[in-house]
Amino acid sequence: MKIVNILGGLGNQMFQYALYLALREKFKNEVVKVDRSCFKGYPLHNGFELDKIFQVDCEFANWKDLVRVSYPYLNYRCWQIGKCFLPRRKTMCIEPKNMDLKQDIFDIQHDCFYDGYWQHEEYFKDIRSVILKAFTFPILKDKNLEIWKVVQKSNSASIHVRRGDYLNHPYYKDICELDYYHKAIQYLKDVVAPDVFLVFSNDTEWCRNHLQSLLNDVQVIYVDWNTGSNSYIDMQLMSGCKYNIIANSSFSWWGAWLNTNEDKIVIAPKKWMNIDLKVDPICTSWKRI
Repeated sequence: MKIVNILGGLGNQMFQYALYLALREKFKNEVVKVDRSCFKGYPLHNGFELDKIFQVDCEFANWKDLVRVSYPYLNYRCWQIGKCFLPRRKTMCIEPKNMDLKQDIFDIQHDCFYDGYWQHEEYFKDIRSVILKAFTFPILKDKNLEIWKVVQKSNSASIHVRRGDYLNHPYYKDICELDYYHKAIQYLKDVVAPDVFLVFSNDTEWCRNHLQSLLNDVQVIYVDWNTGSNSYIDMQLMSGCKYNIIANSSFSWWGAWLNTNEDKIVIAPKKWMNIDLKVDPICTSWKRI
């Protein structure tokens, strides 16, 4: 039996579910499940979102399953405490803190509980078609459908600016600064000349004040109406653009990765986090600035 722990915001949930799908492909004769029990009492983001957005095809682990490979945590707080004080069992595969790739992750033959974010396409790039099918978004409606039509018929680019919780977070702050966005925008204008930019942010006012000077000669759409349980639609619209400027965020990472334009250009920051990472999620074909 293999069980993948699911926790975090939508982007992280998608990485974990992608690993689940990869494990299911590899271990066709084994039971592979997901564990979402840590969302009980989880105070961040929008809870477990995968089954609210996508047609997920998975079996959820029960108490008996978890006792077999890990610890059956009652809720998120218990999981936090357990991570600190309970010994690691031989059946637990924990992602390294420096995000180093676990090369043997698909060689584990015994029962296993996978605990981590697994933010790298190396774990699932060989089943891209399976992942794309799994992450098929619902049909758009109303205003979002109109925006989709615009980006599909134009030479469109998305810009994701994440501020808010990132401004003071020691892991993420001071990476995607204004200079990064200026250079990224200018690069796209020089190379492919987008005629429409879609800007996604949790601080639209900041974007209007600091990015508009570089966007005066093109159409700009500030997408600020998809909130709460509809936030995923921003990712869906990003994926429809021909080019993507992402933040150091798993949310816009997926917006870019799900972009199926054969000539896409994805621009990402040189650094992903303010810690010494062995590897980071940036795909080799993407351009770092």
